[in-house]
Amino acid sequence: MPPEARLLSLGTHLPGAPVANEDLAERLGTTVEAMLASTDIRERHYASEGEGPSDLARHAAERALEGAGATVDDLSLVVFATATPDVTFPGSACFLQDKLGAGTVGAIDVRAQSVGFLAGLELAMAFASVPGPVSGQEGGPSRVLVAAGEVFSSGLDESPSGVDLTPRFGDGAAVGIVGRGDEGARIAALRWYTDGTLADRFWCEFPASRRYPLRIMPDDLKQGRHYPKADLQSLASVVQRRLVEAARTVLDEAGWAVPTLEVGIVDYIEPRVARAAAAEIGLGDAKTDVPTEHFGHVMAAGLPLRLSDWNTRLAPGARVLLAAAGPGLSWGAAALELG
Repeated sequence: MPPEARLLSLGTHLPGAPVANEDLAERLGTTVEAMLASTDIRERHYASEGEGPSDLARHAAERALEGAGATVDDLSLVVFATATPDVTFPGSACFLQDKLGAGTVGAIDVRAQSVGFLAGLELAMAFASVPGPVSGQEGGPSRVLVAAGEVFSSGLDESPSGVDLTPRFGDGAAVGIVGRGDEGARIAALRWYTDGTLADRFWCEFPASRRYPLRIMPDDLKQGRHYPKADLQSLASVVQRRLVEAARTVLDEAGWAVPTLEVGIVDYIEPRVARAAAAEIGLGDAKTDVPTEHFGHVMAAGLPLRLSDWNTRLAPGARVLLAAAGPGLSWGAAALELG
């Protein structure tokens, strides 16, 4: 039997210096103390002018390729998970492919928001598992690059009307390399879901192709409908329940008990909801990592950014739970055994 497909390496990139609450409070018409009390977030990172998610992912990809002992010539597919693409079209994967010099391999975007990395990982695992030349398993190694990158900072409301959501978002990118091998993280179970009936509870409505005669009109701008909106209060119980259900599903499928986990990385824009879900799953505070608390909500990139950090600190064989929820409404979880 050939080796199974695994997550071979991870690379990350957070742009610039941290943007502290002190840097935002006056513009948002609030205080540092009020921001922290409301969001549980102290800092985030913002990309520089002219930087898109593919630029951030390029730095992360170079580190991930080095960690996997691979080059762009080994790649058979580029998958990019993002909710904030460089341009309307083509996808950010096309830009990343070009910036890496990755020839003409397939390059596709995944729009699954906060579970984008999980969706991209499942796609990559399936692609790398198909025998034959399409996945590069004949005539040389095959590697699938899974990028997750976001740039929210260029589309946030920095007036007092943005006081609730704007401090919660950050920019960043992470890249994983997937391929067959005996080393790397083994995905013991992975599930992700979407409930489109809740799409307008957490979204960015404009620009929209359904809007005529232009994708965004002056009245839309005046009303701030081009900024992210979320009804966090009404979503809290729904998100907590679904995070718990997804986590329990993958743990059952993996045959793992909660006490055997080294850490659970639980990502949501509202850290308190993420921590409440972790507690209901049975994780203690010491075994709970909430990405948003570290660098704001970076949507698709939140899970792999923190997973990369834990990957350097835990021994091979360590069991890690990933769980995330976000717009869509999308949610999911994965059980990983580090290699």
